[in-house]
Amino acid sequence: MRRKKLLALVLSLTMVAGLTACGSKPQESTPAQSGTESEKEQGTEEETETAAASDREELRVGTMALTMGVPVLYAEEKGYFEEAGLNVSIELFATGAPINEAIAAEQIDIAVSGFASVYSLANANCTWLADVNTTGGMGLFARADSAISQNTAENGLIGDAENLKGMQILGPLGTAVQYMTESYAEKYGLAPSDINQVNMEYGPAYQAFTTGEADAVAANPPYSYQLAEEGYTMLCSFEDATGVNMCDGCFARNEVVENRSEEVQLFVDCLVKAMDELQDDTLRSEYTRKVYDDNAISCTDEALAHEIEDRKYVGSEMMKEDGYVLGEAWVAITDFLVAAEKITEDNAPNVAASIDPSYVSKTTGTEIKAE
Repeated sequence: MRRKKLLALVLSLTMVAGLTACGSKPQESTPAQSGTESEKEQGTEEETETAAASDREELRVGTMALTMGVPVLYAEEKGYFEEAGLNVSIELFATGAPINEAIAAEQIDIAVSGFASVYSLANANCTWLADVNTTGGMGLFARADSAISQNTAENGLIGDAENLKGMQILGPLGTAVQYMTESYAEKYGLAPSDINQVNMEYGPAYQAFTTGEADAVAANPPYSYQLAEEGYTMLCSFEDATGVNMCDGCFARNEVVENRSEEVQLFVDCLVKAMDELQDDTLRSEYTRKVYDDNAISCTDEALAHEIEDRKYVGSEMMKEDGYVLGEAWVAITDFLVAAEKITEDNAPNVAASIDPSYVSKTTGTEIKAE
């Protein structure tokens, strides 16, 4: 019993116009038989597995049709969840903020999400289970002929306080690109209130900016790659603006972790298995293309190649590397959000305390450390 539904976010801003074989006849001597004994046994086993999965309580998973969500959708399509005896349903969201809302409302049990996950961790009601992918490729873009784009790059940043102050910047709030944008502004001595951030999801923000709206856009792959291809100036990358190398990942409600630990472990096992198989760039490219096409996400072949290069899946081999730490970036991110008064000092320790390496340790057979 698996279902997918895309939760579409309808956005209406005055600045934006509308976007756009054959079968063989059974032998007469054995009319009641069909297939070999081994085939019948296999069929019986598959039916038993399906029945066992359907008898289980539904495990509701929320993610996005982006890099982090691809392994989840791949594992479902390959039947890994069903083979593990899980009854998984998947809901697709546009960004991480509504995923947090669904988690808080107990509408989903497990999430595979990005930067916005930190807020669920800070609330002390969720557990970080696994890193899924590195998050390279994000950037803040302006038009090449704009005043701010005429500055000389320094430490990976292009800009100045005079031209940045008061700029209208499109992008989804409560996400990694907001963190990037505000960190970038801070480099020039500006506060978030000194810039005008307009909340708009990635796709509509890209469409609005490329049709002439606003001064800049904070973009995520594949849109960031398309902006670069189209000649827009990247004022900063996420890494240069923040000094942080972040990973998207998987977390679950504490109640689910406590009461359904076996299912959570099986889900993590399937997720890591999918990430391991998607280390094959050809397979990953083909499957990601399918996901993007199915969800009307525009992405050129060149942009997809950049995404695969920048955003690595954190498979079992990466987890076994010396120096790997689960959830490593969350402490630095939390410190920034406390300073920005988006997370309270009282809640800040909850983030590090929520990181549990025991599930990926069991999956990989290696003791993995947490931040």
